[in-house]
Amino acid sequence: MNKKLDIQSNRKVMRELTSGAKQVLQEPILKILQNGSVLSQTQLETLLIDLVIEDNYGAHITYEDKASIRSRAGTKAKGVSRGAFNRTLKQARRNVTRCFYTMLLLTYLGLFELTIFRPFEEVAARIGDYRRIREILAGKSELTQEDLESVKVTERTIVSLLENLSLSLALKTDISRKRE
Repeated sequence: MNKKLDIQSNRKVMRELTSGAKQVLQEPILKILQNGSVLSQTQLETLLIDLVIEDNYGAHITYEDKASIRSRAGTKAKGVSRGAFNRTLKQARRNVTRCFYTMLLLTYLGLFELTIFRPFEEVAARIGDYRRIREILAGKSELTQEDLESVKVTERTIVSLLENLSLSLALKTDISRKRE
């Protein structure tokens, strides 16, 4: 009986953590970043469950439990097979690794200069600011107009930085760039 209560309370904690992760997946900046990334929404959710939820839970979560948490594509239903969870996790990890290798390969070939990474640092810093603002506001019971405006201004700044960054990343020949 005691073990049954323990399992139920553990599942409740996991559901609460999953709910928080699902909210993060709905944030406007995250959606923009995810849409431009090499990760599908399912792969991103799986990666979050594997890394973030287990760390926040504070104990190892079995892959069966992780699989039971994940959404089913196209439905509001929960749970996939452990095999499906593991395949998606493997795909997500492979895509992240390939992204890093692609950036380094382009740098090696001289198609990216090392200075290209500086704007990434600026965007990353702004995203960090945005996350801190959202965490602070999440603790408030009522948001002021100033609070809402702060979030909107930060979101617009990040979107603008991302648009400028993606334009500067366009792979073009020197001749093509000079014609523009």
